[in-house]
Amino acid sequence: MQPVGNITIASAFNGPPNSGNGGYAAGVLSRLFDAPHIIRISAPIPLDTPLPVTRQDQTLVAEHEGLPILAARPGDVTLTPPAPPSIEAAHKAAETPTYFGAGGVSTCFVCGRNRKEGEGLHIHCGRLGDNLEAAAVWTPHANFDDGHGHVRPEYVWAALDCPGGFALPEIETTYLLGEMVAAQHKPVPTGEPVIIHAWHEWTKGRKHFAGTALHAADGTLLAQADTLWIELTLEQAGKLVS
Repeated sequence: MQPVGNITIASAFNGPPNSGNGGYAAGVLSRLFDAPHIIRISAPIPLDTPLPVTRQDQTLVAEHEGLPILAARPGDVTLTPPAPPSIEAAHKAAETPTYFGAGGVSTCFVCGRNRKEGEGLHIHCGRLGDNLEAAAVWTPHANFDDGHGHVRPEYVWAALDCPGGFALPEIETTYLLGEMVAAQHKPVPTGEPVIIHAWHEWTKGRKHFAGTALHAADGTLLAQADTLWIELTLEQAGKLVS
């Protein structure tokens, strides 16, 4: 094992109440590699805690007290995003937001509603008709700017996380992100509306696969992600908020 460095997920970037948001944490880990990697989340992500990262063959592993938390292995996106909804349709869908996982009125950095403006992404997707698709319009706050008018990459990863959960079959079920790989094709501008589109691909047992894409208002594809979600049992869901 070769030491690479440390990553720390600050408490401001939680997903569930007491652990880091998976997409944001994956984005932070992505700073340590250039080629595309699939990131697996194996355990709740500790907050405000340095996580040592080591290289093991072609895999980067972030650990806490010897327990693997995040692991990144070479791999790229596989899905082809469908045509996005119009910005009007995305606005309409978000008028009736769905709830899942750590969402609802939680403080999740991405989809929670108990966040002040500029302290969370405030991405609240709703269903597109009767399909297993979800959409919203997101205007990135200046607080997430990279200094050049674009959203920082780790926030792009975060924005591509929770929307996938909104497209899953049972909106009353609790899901957590299990794996994610993202690809950014063009810069995501701050202060301009972005169409967020998510769609369900397949389900096998308690595993669910979904895609998420960010599009400019004119439909140009900016970024995308493949996301694998794990459906929690009632006992697991109860422990999540205890």
